[in-house]
Amino acid sequence: MNFYWVYDLPEWQFFILCNLLFISFSLLGTFFFSRKFEKMFSLTAEHNSTVATFLATSGVFYGITLGLIAVGTFENYNSVESTVNNESSSLGTLYGNVEILEDSSKVKMLKTLKNYTTFIVDTAWGLQKEGVISDRGNEIMHAFQKQLSLYEPKSEKDKILYNEVFKQLNTLIKDRRLRLNSVSSSLPSAIWLVLFLGAFVNIALTWCLVINNKKLDIIMNVLSGLLLGSLIFLIASMDNPYRGDFSVSPQSFQVLLDDLMK
Repeated sequence: MNFYWVYDLPEWQFFILCNLLFISFSLLGTFFFSRKFEKMFSLTAEHNSTVATFLATSGVFYGITLGLIAVGTFENYNSVESTVNNESSSLGTLYGNVEILEDSSKVKMLKTLKNYTTFIVDTAWGLQKEGVISDRGNEIMHAFQKQLSLYEPKSEKDKILYNEVFKQLNTLIKDRRLRLNSVSSSLPSAIWLVLFLGAFVNIALTWCLVINNKKLDIIMNVLSGLLLGSLIFLIASMDNPYRGDFSVSPQSFQVLLDDLMK
């Protein structure tokens, strides 16, 4: 079972869902398990210092783990965004190089590059959000390669430009491959298991604290659930760079269509 459906929710609904999950779990212990723990382990206020020591130790280890995962997820998101920008930059440079070739057959190549860009913006990006890679992009690129291979330079200057076009095409193919490889980029299931297990363990430890003021107990558990839910939401939002509202957009390709290929 996968949980990719959460990325179909608006960002604010996803945020509320994450926090409701953790706050509900926290309050579950406050009203049901807290008293049972007191009776089961004969807990009193004198044991709070011992529980607090375990809670602090657990919180430090979990906090470090959570921070490292959050930083790694953010770096991966930035890496994917840079990959997309590199591909659009390579595509724009290739289009500009083809544009200054001398033979009129360049018109067909320019049209093919524009079709490729339109396909990415209108079709490929929507499929990427679902983790699907279309073969149509490869077909368009192969068509361009065939057109380029049939091109005959008209002069020595044109031959130099033609060689540059080939070099730039290789750069584009490399950047495109990197983007396609990043479509399924996400945290392994084992890491998510550790994240949720660690969060629930830290919440469960708070149930062992003997707090006579029930209102204070409820507030503390709500705040704990809110903090953990917000952090998990942050990591989940960045985890799949092409999914959800907080995702890498095809804006750089759209700029090419609007400014360079119009």
